[in-house]
Amino acid sequence: MSSSKESFRRRPKSTTATLVAGIRAHHLRWNESPIFADARAFDMLSLFWRLTIQNRLLNWLVVHKLLGAFHPIHTENILRIRYTEDRLQEAIRAGISQYVILGAGFDTFSLRHKELAERVRVFEVDHPATQRIKRQRVLAANGTIPPNLTFVPVDFETDRLNEALARSGFDPQAPAFFSWLGVIYYLTPEAIRSTLAHIAAVAAPGSYLVLDYKIARRLVPEESIPFTDKMERLVARLGEPMLSEFTPQELNDEMSGSGFMEIETVPPAEQARRYLQGRSDIVEPPPNFYFALFSLKSPSAEGSASRLP
Repeated sequence: MSSSKESFRRRPKSTTATLVAGIRAHHLRWNESPIFADARAFDMLSLFWRLTIQNRLLNWLVVHKLLGAFHPIHTENILRIRYTEDRLQEAIRAGISQYVILGAGFDTFSLRHKELAERVRVFEVDHPATQRIKRQRVLAANGTIPPNLTFVPVDFETDRLNEALARSGFDPQAPAFFSWLGVIYYLTPEAIRSTLAHIAAVAAPGSYLVLDYKIARRLVPEESIPFTDKMERLVARLGEPMLSEFTPQELNDEMSGSGFMEIETVPPAEQARRYLQGRSDIVEPPPNFYFALFSLKSPSAEGSASRLP
């Protein structure tokens, strides 16, 4: 149980959730052709971040002057949600009707896709304190909570992920799509393994999981080490040191132990090829974060995982 507690103690707090929403809102406000257009992210922001994004001088001071060295992280945030929702939409077209967002923060999928309200149930899993703020901001921006959105407050002092989902109305007999972004590099391998076991315990075979992860340091190009070290020092000073890294094979071995099979791994060069070709207005993604998509196999499954169309 201790590893489960650790996994959500180390979840980024609402401050970090606001920062992620701020990156999405900033991207839409200041890029003429956004890679990912989150038109509701601005509604999730605190007054400070609203002013920062709207005001050209504040935007320059905070985003470009203070945080300019970390623009590759902004790119990673935008590309990972674009990748995730591309795969999610494919899964929905294939018949998936449940979307579970682990560490949801201020995600806005249910607000942006009201056309899916009768087809897709959205379960947002996060700490109760973050969800209290989220609920207030959704009500202020939307008037009501979307009918297909269920908040799943999880405090692992008392709750288990699989049990919390079951209580929320999640259907364990129907395949689901899980996203787990911006989290696992802050967890120990034991905590990651525990959370994967909870997902496997509640999800039906044929479910999908997309995540981003930090690549092992020995695979990072030597010229990129100073950037990655600077980034890790920053998050450590903020109280959230990065604790886990993997090679693609190591992650696949970890995932396989919980019943997941790889569909694809997307390294930074492939991220740039898919989404940044011909773009000079957006910096390259950082060299040390990969995306990956997995499928939950049945206990008797053999061979390769089924693929999204």
